[in-house]
Amino acid sequence: MANRRPLVVELEDREATVGQPFQLRVRTSSHRPIDGATITTLTGSKRTTTDANGRCQLTFQSPGFWKLLVIAPATDCEAYRPATELVRAVTSSATRQRARRALVCRA
Repeated sequence: MANRRPLVVELEDREATVGQPFQLRVRTSSHRPIDGATITTLTGSKRTTTDANGRCQLTFQSPGFWKLLVIAPATDCEAYRPATELVRAVTSSATRQRARRALVCRA
């Protein structure tokens, strides 16, 4: 029987901008990229697959919290436990407002 290993999901950030590509990477705990991992939202409205480098991108079209489910195909020697991640999608105007507030607070 295959050994079940955890998946590691590397997010560019935990916050995505609506309408902009959001990058992520799926790898093993030993830093080996996972080719062909499927990333879906729990609602099933978004789905993508990782490339040979374990990378892929999603574009969210509406703001809110999105829970991602990551599943990797088993090999002859290894199987992987599914992973989940929570991403917040915000509008570009909310991102600009947050940046302005940060600048004002530093001054």
